[in-house]
Amino acid sequence: MTDINKKQKKRWGRKFIDRRDWPTTNEELVKVGEYMLDMDWAEGWSDELALMNAGKVGARYRFPKSLIELQSVWHAKSFPFRAIEGITRDLCKIGQLPDYNNYSTVNRRMNQLDYPLALPKSESIAVFSDGTGLQAVAGGEYLREKYGKKNRRWVQIIILGDPITKEPVSYEVNIIQESEANSTKRQAKDLLAQGVSISALGGDGAMDQKALWNFLQEQGIAPIIKPDKNALDNTDNEVRNKHAKERKKSYRKWARKHEYGYRWPATEGIFSAIKRIFGETLRATSENGMIKEASAKIWAYKKLKQYAKT
Repeated sequence: MTDINKKQKKRWGRKFIDRRDWPTTNEELVKVGEYMLDMDWAEGWSDELALMNAGKVGARYRFPKSLIELQSVWHAKSFPFRAIEGITRDLCKIGQLPDYNNYSTVNRRMNQLDYPLALPKSESIAVFSDGTGLQAVAGGEYLREKYGKKNRRWVQIIILGDPITKEPVSYEVNIIQESEANSTKRQAKDLLAQGVSISALGGDGAMDQKALWNFLQEQGIAPIIKPDKNALDNTDNEVRNKHAKERKKSYRKWARKHEYGYRWPATEGIFSAIKRIFGETLRATSENGMIKEASAKIWAYKKLKQYAKT
C-alpha cells in the first residue's frame, strides 16, 4: 500500500462533497474583479466631501473616503502607492473621477482609516478564533542567518470567524505577540457590547485557558475549545472538566458532538483565502503602517466577498 493510500485510509469524518452552485460561485468571483474599477460611487463625490468637511477644523478634505477605501483594496492587492497614483490619474483623464491624489496623500489617508468590519446580520452566530502571521520582512531565512538581521519578522493577526458565511467577524492585529485566548476574550466582549449575539465560541488548544472558559460560562456562550489530551479534568469549571473527559475518552466523538470541524472554514479557510488573494508579505516599514496594511487585507477580503454577493 502506498503512503498516499495509507493517509487516505486514516482519514476520518465525513468525506467532503462540494455542494456549491457553481454558476453563482463563478459570477461572485467575476464580480470581485468588477469592484476594482467600479466608479458608481464617484457620482456622490461632492456630497460625500461636503459631509466629511462639515464642521471640520483645519484643512478641508479634497478626496472622499470612498476613494481611499478603493485605493486600500488596490494596495492590498500589492499595488505600490506610486502605481495607485498612476491608476487614479488615468481614471481622472478618461473622466471617471474628477480629481486624483498623489502617492503620499494616498499613504497618509490610508493610515488614518480604521478598517472596521461590518457586523453580522444573523440574530445569533457561532464563531471560532485562531491566529496567524503576516511576514513583515521580505528577506528569507538565509539572509537573516548569514547577516544576522534582527528586525521584526512577523505581525500577528487573531480573528473571530463565522463558519457559515466564511467571513471574519472581528480581528486584532498585534506587533508584539499576544495571547490568543486574551485577544479572543476582548473581541468577544466588544461584539457583545455592540449587540451581537454569540451562541458558541470555539478554538484550538491555544484557547484552553481558565479565564476564557469562565468568561464563556458567565455569558452563557457554548464553548467549543479543544482541551489538551492530558488536560486536568478536576478544575473548578465543570463545563471544562466535562469537555476534558470527553476529549480523553475519544477525540473524534468529542469533535463530532461539538462540531469542532467548523473551526476550519471559520479560521484556516479565511486565512488561506486572504493570503492567496492579497499575499502574506507586508510592505510597510513602520509599526503603524504594518498594522494598517494587515488590517486592510482582512477588511478588503470581507468587503470584496460582500460586494460579490450583491
